[in-house]
Amino acid sequence: MATTNIRKSIQNKIESLTKELETAQAELKKWEKIAADYEVNRDSIDSILSIQLPEVPESRSKKIKA
Repeated sequence: MATTNIRKSIQNKIESLTKELETAQAELKKWEKIAADYEVNRDSIDSILSIQLPEVPESRSKKIKA
């Protein structure tokens, strides 16, 4: 009986890791495509991002050392 439980645990772990690996490979492909698209269209993407994410102005509460 214990042998069956061990085999089932091992099989479940293998299946879990296989799913994680497939998910990680898909995520890797997604980010590789994003990186390639960015390299090709860097100027356009930077322009779009600068409109959507304006730079945060520096804090005005800086202390001045005397």
